[in-house]
Amino acid sequence: MNTNAGFTLIELIVVITLTGIVALLVGRNIGRPVEGFVDLGRRAELVDIAELALQRLSREIRLALPNSVRLTDGATQNLQACTASGGAVCAVEILRTSEGGRYRDRPDGTNFDQCAMPDNDRLRFTVSNDCFEILGPLTVVPDAAPGANQTDCLQGNVDCLVIFNTGQSGADAYNGDNIAGIQAASANAITFDISGGAASRFPFRSPRQRFHIVDMPVSFVCDSTAGTLTRYEDYVISSTQSLNPGGTVALLVNRVLSCTFTYSQGTSSRNALLTAAIVVRDIDTQGDPNDVRLAHQISVPNVP
Repeated sequence: MNTNAGFTLIELIVVITLTGIVALLVGRNIGRPVEGFVDLGRRAELVDIAELALQRLSREIRLALPNSVRLTDGATQNLQACTASGGAVCAVEILRTSEGGRYRDRPDGTNFDQCAMPDNDRLRFTVSNDCFEILGPLTVVPDAAPGANQTDCLQGNVDCLVIFNTGQSGADAYNGDNIAGIQAASANAITFDISGGAASRFPFRSPRQRFHIVDMPVSFVCDSTAGTLTRYEDYVISSTQSLNPGGTVALLVNRVLSCTFTYSQGTSSRNALLTAAIVVRDIDTQGDPNDVRLAHQISVPNVP
């Protein structure tokens, strides 16, 4: 009797064939769910990066100097709506504030209080260089330099002092109408100089005695050709908005299909509103485009 019996070649072929059929059936039943899980993860990542970009944009837009939000497509300035898609580029720009408060508008009756001038702690609107007392201390002391004037402020060498910015002709910080360089600063007083540029003095008083400190301009540029949303900061303040302003550049998100910015100026009783929408695209495991659209509505206080 032969005790060394084994598999025949035919039996081995049958086993391999059956194993292949079972593997094929299992692959079909499991492969689709696995691909779906992978696609879901990539879609979640897409949502996350778009959401983070819009949150960054929202946080900084809320810090905008009143009436400093502006849009451009490179060909037209001060648009109310701008869309970057199909190769177009669109940008939103602000003058970012780091602090603000109320200035003294009347003498306080004391000598040599906060400013080194007798009984002159109020802000005067008849001179180009002055010192004034702040009603309530600042939390963040502005960057200053002795001898700084408006030109130093516009070039980013020192922080800027702005009063009553309406964005209209004669009261537009981008044009140098009401923006001054800070020569000295403490939590309780500011010394400024508005000369050296377009203005020789602050043109208008604020009805609420408010002032703002601008530390830098910031731009968000959406380029649908490159598929990017990019942030620019710390560049020269200019009357003309640019799609490539220079300064420090940071990529916020890639894989961008399109961006839309819509700006409503608002009124004295209603805040301005910037709506930012972004569409990002990824290609799934089946080779199909997978688009995600997110939008934020950003309230912008515009009372100067």
